[in-house]
Amino acid sequence: MKSHLKIAFDNEMSIARDFYAQGQFTDCFRHLERAHVLGQFYVVPHTKTHIWMLYVGIRTRNFEEIAGQLIRIPGGIIGSAIGKVPVGNTGGANIKLTTVLPIPEDLKAHLDFAE
Repeated sequence: MKSHLKIAFDNEMSIARDFYAQGQFTDCFRHLERAHVLGQFYVVPHTKTHIWMLYVGIRTRNFEEIAGQLIRIPGGIIGSAIGKVPVGNTGGANIKLTTVLPIPEDLKAHLDFAE
């Protein structure tokens, strides 16, 4: 992961963790989704976002999210490892696993698809 992408990913994760600690799970999840878009091409960051989404699902007792993340964690590991991810997918259980989504403009600057 290039340094500018790692910085952007780490920033989104840090914001998400801060919101999580404050019990602001909607805001937390929004930043986890942004981190997911940035990290989905790399096994460890991709997996980290899904684990944190699972934590949010558990804390909010959202059984759909819990079940979705239990599927997405191993799927994300495999997808990132073989380079098959639905670009722009935000990673939550409310989005189909294979759905490709537009990447937010402010995140595009951090992604280099020619890596």
